Parts: sequence; structure tokens; C-alpha cells
Amino acid sequence: MASDTQLHKIKEILENHIGKENQISSGEIGPEIGIYEDATHVQVRNLIREAIEKLRLPIGGGNRGYYLIKDRNELRQYTASIENRISEMQRRKDLIEEAFDDYY
Repeated sequence: MASDTQLHKIKEILENHIGKENQISSGEIGPEIGIYEDATHVQVRNLIREAIEKLRLPIGGGNRGYYLIKDRNELRQYTASIENRISEMQRRKDLIEEAFDDYY
């Protein structure tokens, strides 16, 4: 569970990273909020999710990091990428279940 201070610091950081072209990595965010961890940055990623939920921040994520979504067009692009990942994961789940049934 994050402290309110960490969540508000994430908000402040991301307010300087508006738009997909201005991403900041979890590795850069961590030290700014007092978290030093391995390359997976699990704690920071969990805090990002918590900031979305508790502070109701429109945070997007890309290959290079996180950002505040700047407009409705960027929101549509980001949610479309999430839908695509959901579809890919559903397909993988279905394939694994079929493979399990075939294997056993």
C-alpha cells in the first residue's frame, strides 16, 4: 500500500510528462519517490496502478514509460492498445487450454 505522499509525488511527476511523446520510465520515477529496486520496478508499477485508481489519473503507458493522456484521441489510441492486449491474452489462454486437453 502506497503512502499518500508517494501517490501525490507520482501525480506531480506525471504532470510534467503529458502526452505519449513525453514518457518517463518507472526506473526514473522510483528514485524520485524514494524507491530503489531491481530492473522489474514492480513496486513503482503497482504504485502507478494505485495512482490511477485512488487519484483517478488518466495515466497511459508505452514502451518507454508512463505519461498523462493529453486528449481524447490519445485516450482512444491507448484504450485500443489495451483491447488488443486483452484479445492476445484471451487467444493465448484458449490455445493453452486446447494444448492441455490435447496433451493429456
